[in-house]
Amino acid sequence: MSNDEPFEHETELDLDIDETAEQIESKEVQDLKEELNSVIKSMEAPPMFPPHPVKCLNPQDYPESYNSNSKKEELILEYVENFKTQFQYIYPDRKTLFMAPYNECGIEKFVCTTIRPTVLKFSKLYDWKECAQFVSEYLQFKPLKEPTELPQILYSPTHTLKIQEGNCFDYSILLTSLLIGAGYDAYIVSGYATREVCNMDQSRVICPLLIKSQEKKAETKKKEIGKYTVKPPKDMNSKYEISQDLKAKKKLEEEALKRKLEHERYLAELERPTADPLYGLRVHAWVMVLSGKREVAETFFIETLTGNAVSTKDDEYLGIESVWNHKNYWVNMQSCIDGTAGLVFDLGDSSKWEYMLPSNDKPILLVPATEGIEEEEESKDVEKHLDLPPSWVNQIKITHKDFERRCPEGKKVLFYKKCKVEKYAPYLLKDNMILKITEYLDSEMKDLKQVIEEFMHRADKIKKRVINFQTGWVVETFERGRSKFLKEHRYQQSKTGPENERIMYFYHDARVDGLKCREETPTEMCEHFENRPDFLYYRKIIFDKRQKNSVLRMATIIDQF
Repeated sequence: MSNDEPFEHETELDLDIDETAEQIESKEVQDLKEELNSVIKSMEAPPMFPPHPVKCLNPQDYPESYNSNSKKEELILEYVENFKTQFQYIYPDRKTLFMAPYNECGIEKFVCTTIRPTVLKFSKLYDWKECAQFVSEYLQFKPLKEPTELPQILYSPTHTLKIQEGNCFDYSILLTSLLIGAGYDAYIVSGYATREVCNMDQSRVICPLLIKSQEKKAETKKKEIGKYTVKPPKDMNSKYEISQDLKAKKKLEEEALKRKLEHERYLAELERPTADPLYGLRVHAWVMVLSGKREVAETFFIETLTGNAVSTKDDEYLGIESVWNHKNYWVNMQSCIDGTAGLVFDLGDSSKWEYMLPSNDKPILLVPATEGIEEEEESKDVEKHLDLPPSWVNQIKITHKDFERRCPEGKKVLFYKKCKVEKYAPYLLKDNMILKITEYLDSEMKDLKQVIEEFMHRADKIKKRVINFQTGWVVETFERGRSKFLKEHRYQQSKTGPENERIMYFYHDARVDGLKCREETPTEMCEHFENRPDFLYYRKIIFDKRQKNSVLRMATIIDQF
């Protein structure tokens, strides 16, 4: 027994060591597994059938044309698919054409049939400027999900009007439908633009409303010289001295202009945006209006997000892939190395623009010389089933209330360079203000320069108020019909009471006394008249110094006839 006891003891020790080793090993393996699980993420296999990009919750609320395709539409979609396949095979380096996206019900529709030319009952929308301004104000901008990819969904104009928001393609579809209905030769352009244009960033753009007001001030009426006016006396000044003064003045102006340009160049260098890594790849859509119809003299672009007209040579637009209207689809075959500046917009030239449907009704604008060559008539057999089906979109309707309200919820705020613009619907605010432009001195928009307010349908007939915080002057402009026929009132913001400095202009042709202007100060008053029967044209009244608790008395009256 004594010999067996050590052996059993050794066996038990070996078993304990093995168990401990197994426990340690299993613990190490478990820790290693946990570490690997934390580092290596589980990779899921992509779905064989990706989810549909459109989830229509209430298809029964839409007409049948929204939820299905007719036989003619299915035939056109087959041609579209064939055209895209051939184009991709011949030009593999170019982006896929935007031709048959889904609509709001998840049905593929040809982009040409999404346009619904419509003439609205509002006369203002018959002009392209008012039309573009209405679309830009009525809708709320929503950027593309992927800035370098074409959208998978293209909503109908009726749906865009209903939800009052959309991307650049939705804006362009709606505006083109209205412009074609108004008689313009309008097209939707699918291409590329800069980051600022695609994101509707106008922080480096001068407010166009301020430019218009400055242009109006610059316009001055030329004096009309009558047939029987008295000739002015002969000028006895030295012409040599006058020419020397003009030369010195011109030299000073040139130096001032040079300093101004250098300062502007320095500021532009400071305000230059950072480099865009996606430059030339950002997808954008806008509208093109060709010359010819509605007395349009020159082809131009319309930036649908802002409603402004843009030259076809603008460097903000970097390239064009395709254009289309309600009749056909054209693919650009020209190089866009210089952006859109070097492009020829002759859609009838098949060497520059490849069309999809053979019924290309665009004439060739640039006819090559054909001297000595007899013209031969070529008869083209056009297949009837290639005709474009009618638009699947319902008629576009805008109520009078929506037209007057314009902006979503009746208010829209835009930011420009050192400027903030607020637009309001009529009767939304208590004071009936429809526009407020706040101009600043700095880019951070902290130092106020001036505030411009415009009103509509006011009982006191005021239509505009300008408050200049640099000079302290307030200028109020009135419409005809105000009491005393007041046209314009200028006064100091800090001194609004009576017997302070002020200038008033009147509608003199509506007044019996022909008063045109009145200038008041605490000590005197000057009045200017026009077309009075007694030929009075100027009156000056000087007041006595006011004593305490006494009435202001006139000391002198000077009349000039």
